[in-house]
Parts: sequence; structure tokens; C-alpha cells
Amino acid sequence: MSVLRSVAGPTNYANPPPSKFHCTLVGLLTLAIDLAILNLCYHQGFSLSSCHIISFLVASGTGYLLNSIWSFKNKNQPVIKRLVNFIITIPLILFLRGGILASLKESGSFSLEAAMIFCAIISSIGSYLGSIHFIFSLEFNPPESKSNHYHLTIILIIYSVLLRFFYLGPPELFYEEAYYWNYAKHLDIGYLDHPPMVAWIIGLFTNLMGDNEFAVRFGAFSCWSITAYFSFRLTREIHGQFNVSQTVLLIATLPVYFAVGWVMTPDAPLIACWAAALYYFYRALIHEQRAAWVGIGISIGLGMLSKYTIVLLGLAALLFILADRHARKWIFRLEPYLAILIAIILFSPVIVWNVGHEWASFLYQGRDRMAEQFEFSLPLFIASIILIITPTGFLSVVAVILHKKAVISWNDAASEDAIPNTMNRGYFLLLTLTLLPVAIFLTLSLFRETKFHWTAPCWLGIVPYIASIVNRDSQAGISKLIEWSRRAWPATILICLICYGAALHYLTLGFPGVPYPKNLYLLGWQGFGREIEALVKETEHETGDKIWVVGMDRNRIASGLAFYRTKAVEALNEKISHEPAFQTSSWHLFGGKSLMYEYWFPIEEQSNKTMLLVSRSIANLTSDDVLSHVRQAGDIKEIMLWKNGKPAGVYYYLLVKGYRNQQSEKKTPSTISSD
Repeated sequence: MSVLRSVAGPTNYANPPPSKFHCTLVGLLTLAIDLAILNLCYHQGFSLSSCHIISFLVASGTGYLLNSIWSFKNKNQPVIKRLVNFIITIPLILFLRGGILASLKESGSFSLEAAMIFCAIISSIGSYLGSIHFIFSLEFNPPESKSNHYHLTIILIIYSVLLRFFYLGPPELFYEEAYYWNYAKHLDIGYLDHPPMVAWIIGLFTNLMGDNEFAVRFGAFSCWSITAYFSFRLTREIHGQFNVSQTVLLIATLPVYFAVGWVMTPDAPLIACWAAALYYFYRALIHEQRAAWVGIGISIGLGMLSKYTIVLLGLAALLFILADRHARKWIFRLEPYLAILIAIILFSPVIVWNVGHEWASFLYQGRDRMAEQFEFSLPLFIASIILIITPTGFLSVVAVILHKKAVISWNDAASEDAIPNTMNRGYFLLLTLTLLPVAIFLTLSLFRETKFHWTAPCWLGIVPYIASIVNRDSQAGISKLIEWSRRAWPATILICLICYGAALHYLTLGFPGVPYPKNLYLLGWQGFGREIEALVKETEHETGDKIWVVGMDRNRIASGLAFYRTKAVEALNEKISHEPAFQTSSWHLFGGKSLMYEYWFPIEEQSNKTMLLVSRSIANLTSDDVLSHVRQAGDIKEIMLWKNGKPAGVYYYLLVKGYRNQQSEKKTPSTISSD
């Protein structure tokens, strides 16, 4: 089924194809209009976002009108459906164009004028191809063509990949990414709150490409490729060549997998390893490939180096082995135990780190989480699932669970007995590998807080069956739930892609007249990092002291400033006497909690240091916890944050001297001297 067919609807195919000569002339004319308006707006002082949006919309609208009355002038053409296709295509091209423009500008290899010209040419080509093959194409190419379905699916997959790729570098990091970048700067075999895989991957690519957003996120992009590859292989094991492109399309467009393939967190390598483990479990337990157990051991071991939750996949596989009579024989064979041994060997660095740190990470993820305050989070847990896989995805999951025969058999007239045993067993294996981890998280949500992304890898096992819903044609007697899901998927996929593009464009270039939220972490921090770094250098020159920057929250400010101070230093390309990542700490120094910063900057080693405290709130700089730890404090000052010429927040800073590493007799504000 074409993912676009339901949007456009049935049409009249008797009309002749358009004149490509006329289309080419229209394309050249719209390119000229685009470049002219770009140049005019730029020299009139418009923002970059305004320039490229206004010029593109005017040029595209002109091209559509000219094509409608000149290149596609048959009066029997369905104007409304053409207009719908135009409305769908334009934002897709616009947001991708914005990413390309921002990437070229960020790279420094192109002048801004050259980048705008290049993007105008690329988007003009995209608009031309969109007009020929989509906006007006349904007038002469029947959408029921299977080759058309396949080509449209591939186009959307490629679009999703390109959208993520060109937006890897331009937007600022999320604070979690900056925190894990600090992991990589303090490279180790273990950390308090996560295993080390995320640090190793970031460290690899930043060493190759430098300390920049693209390098940090390229690991997530690479992990997504691995996830897509093993999901493709798993679907081929289940369905042969059927549904494989639809599976990759879902991996490319579902919110959870689009996000994980762009944001660099421990979930990126976890999901890649989870996808690989699913594939090898299927080969081992359904097709009885003994060598697949080696793949299982490697996948689980690397997954445990990414995030501990992959052990739930092993528990689910054990449950299937105990329940399935054909799989029980593996209990008495050597291969599963070899897989366990391989996984333990790969995971051993984390064990070694925990032994040397009083089992801190295991206790943090286990005992400490269970000791948290009671919280009934089931409604939020369910809402998070609907959010990360979309409402259509959620209903498709229900359909897969309730209608086994319809999603594993291509012959709906067949009886249950006609379905091959391997397909039945494979269905129950993947359902077990999906639902057991979800059930454990659901149980936890009854009395503890759960994170919205915890179930992200779980749905990989059921995606190949959802793909059979996306790919199937309407048939009499089919389940209403499956039919509704089938009809909803085209709009769902297109809405998702447009929303992703809009969000990424907003974070990068913004939209004319649309403000940014105040103090959204790391938004506008390119300039903030430069200002703090300049302030540190100026203060060091004036006082002769070495300045330590302290972010006054758990880890967000410290992580962001460490990264953007480092980037500011690298941009100057000059030798300096300090490395910001090793001189930016957090507020455990003043009685708070700071996760790994407590290990990187032990309190007992900070005595008598001069510090620049940075906070979103003045209250955090004037509290007794701060004043009782310093001998001298200056005046509180503020720094405005800006993004694309718009205000993005206000931060405050305070210079203090003589840090005390132990709680001493508290001072009153009147005894604090001014610097």
C-alpha cells in the first residue's frame, strides 16, 4: 500500500502526462524568483529564516500556479487533490532545505550567500521532481502500481534519513548529550548512572571530527543504521521479501526511532543492540541456527554496556524457551551458556568499575530507584507509549495482539492450521520479547515514576507485524481495527515527518515572529558559552587566579557550559592554559547532587579555589549553602541569552573566592565581603 494513496484518494487516470519541457521552464523561472527574493530580503536586513522561507514560498506558489495553468492544463484534473499534494510537499521540502542551509552555514566551508544559492538550486530541483512525480503525478500514474508504492516508500525513507543527517550539527545539544559528552572527556570503563558505551561512541567520533554537535550526534545516526539493518533482516526472516521496506519506513518515521537516531543518549546503542539480539534470537530459537547464539551473546553483552535494561530481553527469551516445547532442548545444549559467557566477558568492564566504586552504579539503578517516593504513574506510562509510537502505532500493536492470523499470513482465507508452525512460533517469540519487558515497566509504574522512553526498544519486536498492516490492501471481512489502522498510517507518517521538520527548523533557524521559550536548556548556548569563556579569561587576567566554573543545578548547566566553552576555545584556534571540561563542575560543591560530577570533582580537592557560579535563579546564588562555603563573594550579574536575534533567557553569575570544602560556621550576608 502506498503511504500516500489514502491522502490523495482515487483519481482519473485518462488524462495525458504533463509537458516536461514546460515544467522545466517553470522550474527555471521559480529558481530565478527564489534567488531574487532571497537576495532582496537578505540585503534588506531580514533574518536568515525569513529570507529562505519567504523566497521559497513565493517561488513554490508561483510554480504551482504556472504548472496548473500551463504544464497541466487539462480541465478534468482534480484540483483539490492536487492542492492537497502541494500542501504536503511544500513543508517537507522547506524544512529539509532549512537543514541543508543551516548545515552549510555551520560548516564554515561556504559563505552565507553561496549556501543560500546552493539551497535554492537544491530546493528548486526538489520542487520540480515533486511536481512531476507527486503533486501532479496521480493524473497519469495509477497509485495502485506496486512499483509506485515501493518507490514512494523508499523516497520517504531517504527523506527521513536526510532530514536527520542535515540537522545533526546545527541545533544545540540537549543537556543529556552534553552530559554524555563530558563522559567522553572523562573516559572510563564505568559511570554512576549508565554503562560506558555512550561515552566510548562519543569519544570515538569527537576524536575524529572535533568537539561539535555533529560529531556528538553522529554516533546516534550510526546506531540507527544498525537498528534499521537488523530490523530489515528480522522482517526478511519472518515474511521473506514482503514488508521489509515498510519495516524500515516505520523505523525511519516512528517518533521514538526518529528521535533515538538523532539524539545521542545510551538509548541509541541500546536499541541497536536490541534489534540485533531480536534477529539472532529468531534465528536461534525458530530456525535453530546454532551459530546465532554467538550473535546473541555479543548483542546482549554490548547492550549491557549501553544500558542495563537489555537483561529484560534475556529474561523474556528464557520464558519463551521454558514455554515452547521445541525450544526447551536448548536448556541442555552448550550454545546458550556460551552466549551468557560472551555477554559477561563483554560486560566485565562495568563489573570491574563497580567493584572499585563500592557497587555504586548497580545500587543507583537498583536499590536507590526502588527507595524513591511512591508515585502512581500508570496514566503517564500509557500516554508515553502512545506518544512515542503514535496513536496509530498503539492501535496497530493492539491489532497485532488480537489478530494473529491477519498479520502473519498473506492468505486471509487460510485457516489457523494452514499457517506454518515456524510462523506461529516466531509470532509468539517476538510477542513474548515485546510484552514481557513492557509488562515489567507497567508494573513498576504502579508505584514508581517511569521514564517515557523506557519502552522504546521493546516495540522493535512487533514492528515487522505492524508493517504487514501498513502494506496490506483493503479486503472484505478484514478486522475493522486493522482496516482503520491501515487507512491511518499514510497520514500518520506524513504528519510525523512534517512535525519533525518543523521542530528541527524551529530549533535551528526559528520561524519569523515566533519567540523562543525562556531558559530552555542549551537553546542559545553557542553565544552563552562564548560569553562565559570570555568572562573566565578576563577574570583570570585581572585576578591572577585560576577560575573554576560551577553550574548551580544537578548537571545541566555544568554540562552545557563545559561543551560550549570548549567549542568557543576551539573556534579561537589558540593555545590556552585550561580545558573547560576539566574546570567546569556542578553544585554538589554546595550541598546538591551532581551524579558523575561528584566523582570528577571531589569536594575535598576544591579547597581555596576561586569559582564563577552560574545559575538560572538568583536564589541559588544567595542561599546559606553557597555563602557558608566561601570566604568572599562579589556582586551578582546577569547574562542575556539570544538565539537567531531573539531573547532565549537570562542567567546569573557570581564570583566567589576561598571555597571551603567542609561546612563551617555559617556566615550572614552582612559578613560576606564584596569583590
